[in-house]
Amino acid sequence: MPSARELARDFIVDLPACPEALRVGVDPVPGAPAPCAIAIGAFDGVHRGHLDLLQRAKRDARERGLAVVAVTFDPDPDEVVSAHPAPKLTSMADRVRALASAGAGVAIVPFTRELAALDHIGFFERVLAPYLEVRVVHVGADFRLGAHGASTVDVMRAWGAARGMDVMGHELLSDGDAPITATRIRSLIAAGDVCAARRELGRRPFVRGVVKRGRGQGTGMGFPTANIEVPGGMQMPADGVYAGFALVDGAVWPAAINAGVPPMFADSAASARLEANLIGYRGDLYGKTVAIAFDRLVRPSHSFDSVEELIAAVNRDIATIKKAYGDASVRIA
Repeated sequence: MPSARELARDFIVDLPACPEALRVGVDPVPGAPAPCAIAIGAFDGVHRGHLDLLQRAKRDARERGLAVVAVTFDPDPDEVVSAHPAPKLTSMADRVRALASAGAGVAIVPFTRELAALDHIGFFERVLAPYLEVRVVHVGADFRLGAHGASTVDVMRAWGAARGMDVMGHELLSDGDAPITATRIRSLIAAGDVCAARRELGRRPFVRGVVKRGRGQGTGMGFPTANIEVPGGMQMPADGVYAGFALVDGAVWPAAINAGVPPMFADSAASARLEANLIGYRGDLYGKTVAIAFDRLVRPSHSFDSVEELIAAVNRDIATIKKAYGDASVRIA
């Protein structure tokens, strides 16, 4: 099993003491906004590229004697402006925890069509200024703000220079010859390459969901499974069997995970799209929130000629994962 520290990072529970996120336009306006350096982004996944940007902002803020704040949006902008929003790598709650864990304050801006229509002037003067005294802005070099992306880094830099506000655009951190982006990570996960996704995220990809009643056949087959209902819109991996870990009630267990409906049970309305056998766990999971982290693909999904063949294959999967990680839990919270 990985260490408690590594698993706490994976499930984003290694939080320092930090204040609550500021909700711009919702929370009361402070009497005197704090001078700060900000990093702006959707920050879906809070991947290594995001963390690199935050580290640059933190170093700059430290040199200037400023606070550092990550400014993000809820919902994600593409959920408002796109007809086909991309699946998400993290929930908003996990995103805020990850940003805070990286050592930044967090300001959440409600994203609406009205906000999308603002240019940089309206965004900084009407939206942020009542809450934050922005002295310096850190964004990716290709960052664009406002309707049709008209507010580029160069446009914002020229405007800010006359107002004592620096705007810094940074080249994206790369993995090999490709920049690390949420879009790229989604593609890796969708293809089942959770190992490459882990390298770019800086942690194992995971999802959270609630255990619901499913087909009820696992126990009879000798391997009880938790049927996990994940909120819609989250990025799921390619159909297949994965080795991974399950977090429940503050403890992490090794898990054999099936993503996608098994072909043999495709016609069953009770079939879940995510099932996990928590190796070594004893107890009732119904109604509990469980987080599932994907470590590696064991095998792709495929059909079996009989239930007996399916049972034998699943038992082999469980034995392989148990040999690698044991059957004991690691407490992280």
